[in-house]
Amino acid sequence: MTDLLKRDECVRQAIVSIVDTLQLMDQELSHYPFDLQKTEITQAILQRMKTYYMTQNRIKSMLQKKYATAGADFFVETVLFFLRLVLRTNKSDLAVYSERQIRPTKNSIRPDISIWRADKVVAIIECKTQLGWDRIHWEANFNERKRKLNDEFPEANAYLLVMTGSNWRGFGESEYLGQNYFCLLQDIWPVDYHSADQILTPIESLFSILLQQ
Repeated sequence: MTDLLKRDECVRQAIVSIVDTLQLMDQELSHYPFDLQKTEITQAILQRMKTYYMTQNRIKSMLQKKYATAGADFFVETVLFFLRLVLRTNKSDLAVYSERQIRPTKNSIRPDISIWRADKVVAIIECKTQLGWDRIHWEANFNERKRKLNDEFPEANAYLLVMTGSNWRGFGESEYLGQNYFCLLQDIWPVDYHSADQILTPIESLFSILLQQ
């Protein structure tokens, strides 16, 4: 092993340690008494996202990048991590997957998160960090995804989970807010998140709905 590879090993170990830590947390929380009347899970998700963005901003600055690495996939993974735990600790018969086609056909949708009972989809969650990039057509696009879902599974439900309303007008006074639409933060980015009173719609509300499927 060259001197460079030896020196770089600490970076590789740091990357591996992320997976090791997640696996350890998954085991430690396998019997955790999650209370869906509180906002503990939402706070944990927002703190992870805050740490992610702060870290990426530091890397961006150090490497003089124009843009920080997007957090969309990390957001999905973080939601998935806690949803799996909630289903498991509640002894649910539901299974959860990410980016799994709902049917093994070419044009079948591949939701960010799909919830299954045996071989049937009971719900999907489309996760977005924000909707500023699609501020005009987001609802039409979401409804089209829901239509494709219901073409295959008529009784399945679709949910839209957005990390923040910052950079777009948010869900406003939509009657679906807290039912099919969820937005964790109203008008701030996670780096500006400091306390639970900044939460708009807790993810616990969504998880409670899913447990009733």
